[in-house]
Amino acid sequence: MTDAESHLVYWRTLREQGINGEFELDTDIGQALYNRCEELRQQLLRVRRDAERLDRLSGYGGLPSANELRVKFEQKATGGAPHDPNDNALARIDQHIEIVTTMRDAYLAAIGQLQAVDEESSRTLTAQGDEIN
Repeated sequence: MTDAESHLVYWRTLREQGINGEFELDTDIGQALYNRCEELRQQLLRVRRDAERLDRLSGYGGLPSANELRVKFEQKATGGAPHDPNDNALARIDQHIEIVTTMRDAYLAAIGQLQAVDEESSRTLTAQGDEIN
């Protein structure tokens, strides 16, 4: 199990404990932790958007070695490697986003607010779906 996977398991466990009432926090502290996680999640989403633009690099010149280097950098940013297609920055950023989102939800569960957020998200998605139709 990788570090990212073990962190995710840890926070999922805390989230479930919060839902079951086994993990509780003071409302103000839990809300502050939730807010910080949401700020970090938004920052990671911006970093991810920036990293997506690294799939086509330029300015390396025309030498074969320069082109090989460019391709390697592009793969490290977005494409992965032949041995592991998830060996790239986007996959790592996605792991961090998932962990921070789970942390955020664990804090909400610990203050009894996770269901309220789920219901609000559901209403938002429904409204967006209605706009599309």
